[in-house]
Amino acid sequence: MNFSRILLMLFLLVLPVAAWADDTQAKISEMISDLGNNKQNNGVVQKCMDGGTKKITIKRGKYGTTYEGVYKKCKEPGRVRDGNVQITLG
Repeated sequence: MNFSRILLMLFLLVLPVAAWADDTQAKISEMISDLGNNKQNNGVVQKCMDGGTKKITIKRGKYGTTYEGVYKKCKEPGRVRDGNVQITLG
């Protein structure tokens, strides 16, 4: 196997991992933004701007941090979110 093929294979293996990391960071940032500056909203069901609900929970534990978002037909300008997102780092 020549060097150029090895480089190509490494590039093709690393590219999806980088895209996954960017998407994960974007989702975490989105949930933190949804929660806002008020820590009292952590784990509380909130109304979305144009209908639906969202519940953002951030749990910091001994072994890491879990970010959880539960969206139920959450309508906000430019998008509708429906479903659950859970990311654990640690």
